[in-house]
Amino acid sequence: MEENRSSPTRKQLDFIKKLREASEEREEKLQSYLSSKGKSDISELSVPETSELIDAMKSIKVEGEQSGGGIATGKQINFLSSLQDTEERIEMVSQYLKDHGKDSVNVLSIPEASDLIDRLMQTPKGERLDPTQLKATPKQVKFIKSLQKNEDSVAAASKYMKDHGKLSEDDLSRKEASELIEKLKSMGS
Repeated sequence: MEENRSSPTRKQLDFIKKLREASEEREEKLQSYLSSKGKSDISELSVPETSELIDAMKSIKVEGEQSGGGIATGKQINFLSSLQDTEERIEMVSQYLKDHGKDSVNVLSIPEASDLIDRLMQTPKGERLDPTQLKATPKQVKFIKSLQKNEDSVAAASKYMKDHGKLSEDDLSRKEASELIEKLKSMGS
């Protein structure tokens, strides 16, 4: 019996909804992906499959999206995450998202992500926050999900998150994510 952890996260489902609404072509990509996996609904996909679907849908360019094309790349999102290492920079990102009507760096356009990266790079480093205060990077979250290859590793990850009061991998701190990665790697996942 599969655990709820292997189902798509709320963030993934919300993001897919936005992608679907942007273009009929993306909706068709979603349907063909589900069909290729033998699934009839998004909720039947695993977290890694859902990530793969999102990447496939994001690769379809939509007319009317800001010039420079599409949604921010994974590389931009990872870099934005790593740049949020001081309270000033975290506040700057929060204000930028608010000013641009976005709820996450994951939905920035490529030009918006570039602009925000430039602004963060120009901000003095300041006092760096402790890794326990910083959110896990998208790269860490993706790696944790990729290490959950069998029931034992999924159960170990679920237990770790429950013990640390976290609902999903996205809620982990960078330090907790590192600890969980080491734990899963030691299991030989």
